[in-house]
Amino acid sequence: MVSASLKVIINASRIKKSGRAALYLRVIINRKSQKIPLHLDWYPEHWDKKKELCKPRTVDDKSCDDHNLIIRDALARANEILIDYRLRRRIISTSILVKEFQSNLNKDDFMEFMEQKINQRVKYREISLSTKKSHMVTLNHLKAWKKSLSFADMDERTAEDFDRYLKQHTGSQSLNARWGQHRNIKTYINLAKKEKIIFVNPYEFFRAKTEMGRFQPLTQDHFRDLVVYYNSPKIPPTQRQVLRAFLFCCCTGMRHGDIRRVELDWIDGSFYQFIPYKTRRFGTRVRVPATKESLDLIADEVDEIGRFPLFCGISEQKQNKILKDIAAHLKIKSDLCFQVGRETFATLYMEKDGKLEVLASFLGHTSTKMTEKYIKIRDQRKKEESFRISSFFTDQDCPSTPSTGSGAID
Repeated sequence: MVSASLKVIINASRIKKSGRAALYLRVIINRKSQKIPLHLDWYPEHWDKKKELCKPRTVDDKSCDDHNLIIRDALARANEILIDYRLRRRIISTSILVKEFQSNLNKDDFMEFMEQKINQRVKYREISLSTKKSHMVTLNHLKAWKKSLSFADMDERTAEDFDRYLKQHTGSQSLNARWGQHRNIKTYINLAKKEKIIFVNPYEFFRAKTEMGRFQPLTQDHFRDLVVYYNSPKIPPTQRQVLRAFLFCCCTGMRHGDIRRVELDWIDGSFYQFIPYKTRRFGTRVRVPATKESLDLIADEVDEIGRFPLFCGISEQKQNKILKDIAAHLKIKSDLCFQVGRETFATLYMEKDGKLEVLASFLGHTSTKMTEKYIKIRDQRKKEESFRISSFFTDQDCPSTPSTGSGAID
């Protein structure tokens, strides 16, 4: 049984120059007390301690009436939270009640809930400002689609109808672009479920599809061309610096943001051990093999640049531009960027008979489903497998062919 009490108090010990003092909602749960500021001031001599309300200073004191409306509303909100937790048989503490009270999440309209939750997650540093920007783009698409979207109005067609709107009326016309918008909505659908809001989940009836993205991994020949160019005496210093960071990405599979944070302290014996910035809120450490080649690249960076963190002497935008210049110089058609480096790491590893679950741990994925999206089947592999199709027309069994890796996953 939870023992809880709510009371509105005035801080008469600290009176302001105006003669007013701050009002607070005092919460006591299981003998632990905490004060919630109501952002209201009133005169101590006109405060009714028994009724916990402001007393009028004149016959028609509208300011007093307004203050009392806000006070009653605050008490009602706090009581609703207590009742909600009791009915759902969930444990509540003073800190939980304060957080719920201050967030005041809308549990009727999904779009309002989503906007409030976005701001709350930024406030508590659960997501970065760049992630907030991405989620707000999705929310703005929702607002353009419908003026409001209550939880009660959600049904088995909601996600499908929104997908059709995205395709016909926004720039999110490709499957991958629409998948990204649906992924953001599903994040807040799941957060609403955690809040125990009862509604029909539209994504139980609709599955957003994806397709092979524009970022294609390098072939082993192109990768080796880059290595040769890196070691060439003719390479300009700036290109060598950027290419070094890219090759380090290909050796470790780290995200671009993590590569720009690399410290020597990350080296733990034969591994790099670090907490990825993107998933830092979970605190999960990733261990990636510290190969001789990647350590040589670090040694070059220390010798030639000598600054920490490593690989960040040039801005991200300029790094990607220089990579495109390198690709053009070497006549590599791939849209060279650091995402390509991460996918190159994944694909080449699997083509060398790597293990999918091990690759997932290298990339910092909790599920192999996400890892599979990093692995591409090359046209060359498809061509090599064409004999299997030709065998449809003969009675002969398919001859065995050397495996190019267990990573042929689309």
